[in-house]
Amino acid sequence: MARLNSVIGALESGKPAFAAFAPPEPSAALDFAGSAYDGVVFEAEHKPWDAANLRDSLQYLLDRRRIFEAGTLAPAPTPFVRVPVNGAEHGQWHAKQALDLGAYGIVWPHISRVEEARNAVAACRYPRLPGTERFEPAGLRG
Repeated sequence: MARLNSVIGALESGKPAFAAFAPPEPSAALDFAGSAYDGVVFEAEHKPWDAANLRDSLQYLLDRRRIFEAGTLAPAPTPFVRVPVNGAEHGQWHAKQALDLGAYGIVWPHISRVEEARNAVAACRYPRLPGTERFEPAGLRG
């Protein structure tokens, strides 16, 4: 079964994955929608957070003809978002919002301590369900 996230799929099969950074703007998303990149990272660290613009960018990234012809719902390229908060700020809501809008992954800037990394991972995961204790850390996303 093919992965919906083409970056993970490439890495799992021992192949390189190629991604590029782009502003979270619909015009940039349209440019990348037909590209051969495995992923695109919408760069939101150095811009004011604009959830509506990010939502629109994620929609414009979807090339419906390409999805139809490929016979899969996997977006190409896979969308990621670099959030504006860094690891020390523990601002989980940006990650939650980006994932809720349709991002497949979060790029956290300036993670330098284990505590910051745990917080970043937890912000992207839902709380544990009974029987899923193998996942660490427990999610904070709600």
